[in-house]
Amino acid sequence: MPSCQEWQTITLVPQTPAKPGSSASPTAWKPWCHNAPPTPFGHAAWDPPTVVGGPQLGQSGVIVDAEPGVGALPEVGDVSYVLADLDTGDILAAKSPHAWLRPASTLKTLTALTLIPRLDPEQVVVATDDQVAANGTRVGMVAGNPYPVHSLFEALLMLSANDAAYGLADAAGGYDETLALMNAKAKEIGAFDTVAVDPSGLDEPGQRSSAYDLALIGRAAMALPDFRKYIVTRDAVFPGGTDKRTKQKYEPFHIPNINDLLANYPGAIGIKPGRTNRAQHTFIGAATRDGRSLIVTQMGSTSGSWKPTAALLDWGFANADRVAPVGRLVEPGDAAPPRPLAEVPASLAAGAEGSGAKGPASGTPRPGDQTSADAEVGRSFPVPGGGVVKGALVLVTLLVGAGAYLVRRRHDN
Repeated sequence: MPSCQEWQTITLVPQTPAKPGSSASPTAWKPWCHNAPPTPFGHAAWDPPTVVGGPQLGQSGVIVDAEPGVGALPEVGDVSYVLADLDTGDILAAKSPHAWLRPASTLKTLTALTLIPRLDPEQVVVATDDQVAANGTRVGMVAGNPYPVHSLFEALLMLSANDAAYGLADAAGGYDETLALMNAKAKEIGAFDTVAVDPSGLDEPGQRSSAYDLALIGRAAMALPDFRKYIVTRDAVFPGGTDKRTKQKYEPFHIPNINDLLANYPGAIGIKPGRTNRAQHTFIGAATRDGRSLIVTQMGSTSGSWKPTAALLDWGFANADRVAPVGRLVEPGDAAPPRPLAEVPASLAAGAEGSGAKGPASGTPRPGDQTSADAEVGRSFPVPGGGVVKGALVLVTLLVGAGAYLVRRRHDN
């Protein structure tokens, strides 16, 4: 049997496929490692009246309250999702919305939400060796060279560049200070499922979020004009530089927006994809149609396709007036942390990866501590020097199997 990674599972695939047009079964099978949806972290069973956004949102599986005759929600491979009205905050449908999962690079939306109001777009950041050595997706900063903050935000949100994330963090006072600000911002807007441990979104012990929180974060970020500008930019020019050691000069170069929804879905207005091996694919998307704007957040998919996102948005636009909200995206300051039905035993809390373990002790990013394959995938483009970046309590385990549905239907009586 093959030795699979922790984020993979073994399945049998045909070793000798049947001939085209034949009804015969394959003659042999072999085990194969393939990416599997992540399992949510265990957490408290919340007291229903205290669940942020409404008591129904504490459930697992698909949650919807639709009139008779409304078509079924699309079957998508997400472990968790939220579909909501961007303007009113009404949640039209959800699946395990408060499941604790790794956010991957969608966490950069919180980084941007926190730092855009604090940093002058024209402020200059001089790249350091630590920033340049960031693991995963990089835009290609060159140590010792100056970069304006607005270019770093473009790289952060368009390209999901981890070196840009660390550059912005240093501009805002350092790695630890930025994380403190991000976690404070999450609490301010009611995103109590979220713990930020790395401003790039790369996996660190204790880092987590939820589809509900990502919707809160995305909605708050969309209130920032500069954020909206960055996330819809299709192409930007990133500054060049000179390597201080080799004296090699790099010319300015173009960077693309890796959000496939923008290029493929009419009315798309953002926001941000993410992927790491352990998180699998995560996404925050938004679109406008006939005067209505929707936001959708998805976590734990093994597919990075934009089509499931489009299917959820299509369903939302078609049925928004025929469903009753199953909850709401709270406004900043409106919610308190949920109350557990019982306390987590200290031994379990200390041993659970999702329990809020501390990240790097120093203020310096530790690129070597990250998972080497944690990067946006599926897209390649040149960077300076001819390289390539690839785009890209009662303790309970939430039951989020693909077939688990808790559907609430509204009746006329």
